[in-house]
Amino acid sequence: MRQIIAALSVIFTVAISPAWAGQFKEIGELEVHYNTLSTTFLTPEIAQQYDITRSGYRGLVNIAVLDTMQLGKPAIAAEVTGQVKNLVGNSRDLDFTEIREGDAIYYIATFAADDEETYRFHIDLNAEGNRNASFDYNYTFYVDAP
Repeated sequence: MRQIIAALSVIFTVAISPAWAGQFKEIGELEVHYNTLSTTFLTPEIAQQYDITRSGYRGLVNIAVLDTMQLGKPAIAAEVTGQVKNLVGNSRDLDFTEIREGDAIYYIATFAADDEETYRFHIDLNAEGNRNASFDYNYTFYVDAP
């Protein structure tokens, strides 16, 4: 169990590490970090633990919300919802699950994806303190073939 949590922590930490510094939005008092990747990047153990299907044709969206008004910008809880839409307009709701580990809080959702398809994501959140934010981003998905 500890190994699974440690591995998951490493994967989700990537989403808010300096290497990913460009993948965040500052919205009011919030700093929202986001990342999208193939579920094949998860180990089989982590995928099983969180009931995630590992597939080159499944994407994972990871959202973390930080409070810029507090010293150290701690992670804060939020209600996260969203949609993913392909270029022809087919839209699906994203079903986010909250993951807490120590002081870290992440929201993850998976979606079916096609190779070399560009997806438009719309994310809405309501963070602690009734702070609302919305943002959009695009991501081109490439199948991670073994």
